[in-house]
Amino acid sequence: MAVFGLVVLGGVVRVTGSGLGCPDWPLCYGKLLPPLEYTAILEYSHRFVASAIVGPIIVALAATVLWKRRDERWLTVPAVVSVVLLILQALLGGYTVLQELPGEIVALHLAVALALLGFLVLLMVVAYKGPLTAGKDGPPDKFPKLALYSALGIYVLILSGAYVTASGATAACLTWPLCGSEVFPKGFLPAVHMGHRYVALIVGLFVMYALHLGIRGRHRPQEVRLLSMTTVALFTIQVIIGAVTIWARFPMYLMALHVALGSAVWISVAATALVAYTRSARTAPEPSR
Repeated sequence: MAVFGLVVLGGVVRVTGSGLGCPDWPLCYGKLLPPLEYTAILEYSHRFVASAIVGPIIVALAATVLWKRRDERWLTVPAVVSVVLLILQALLGGYTVLQELPGEIVALHLAVALALLGFLVLLMVVAYKGPLTAGKDGPPDKFPKLALYSALGIYVLILSGAYVTASGATAACLTWPLCGSEVFPKGFLPAVHMGHRYVALIVGLFVMYALHLGIRGRHRPQEVRLLSMTTVALFTIQVIIGAVTIWARFPMYLMALHVALGSAVWISVAATALVAYTRSARTAPEPSR
């Protein structure tokens, strides 16, 4: 939850244009506390949550795993990787500010944050459900692999949305679902904006197809079915919020909600895929005929 909140807060910093609220790093205008200015407070709040809350929690989690469960590789490896990603994320955050928010580094910063979130979801799933399995113990089932591909698709979709913001293409299309009356608009920024929508369409159709297998499979564990339904619901709401945001001319609160829902979809679809690969899910009995 802490990392989810941090990712959402970082998204709020991005969509409100507060990324340079503190133009230096790690201090803010050379001081420990930011000036009483909206963008500076928002940017510094993101740094504070990262360094004083999320960082210590992840380090403490990794230390606990290595101390108490060091013989369980499915726990120790994600725990160590999480710490490495945490350090990389902090360095990227500082570099992003010092380089005045280059678009590709901003996108990379988000990519690492989502990867960190994914590894923490893996830790949670393994802690509760046991290690993952390749599925050799159960009947053939294409759903786990499709769910994993769905998670990768959502990851790419979120990064494409981050590139829309970083490239300044957010308001390049003021109508939805088309960009004006054009299916393939001319100009770089409208093309970037519409590209994100086309990625959303392709990924969305694939996710809906894949997860309907998790919802309809009566033989699947209840948590797989519930996670599949949750992911479909969150993704649907996310699309609606995206459309409303455009129709309402990009109010900040809707843009922030769009970012938050994107992170929630990522958590949900990653958890769905990972739970589907646990032994209890892969060895569930087939329904009686």
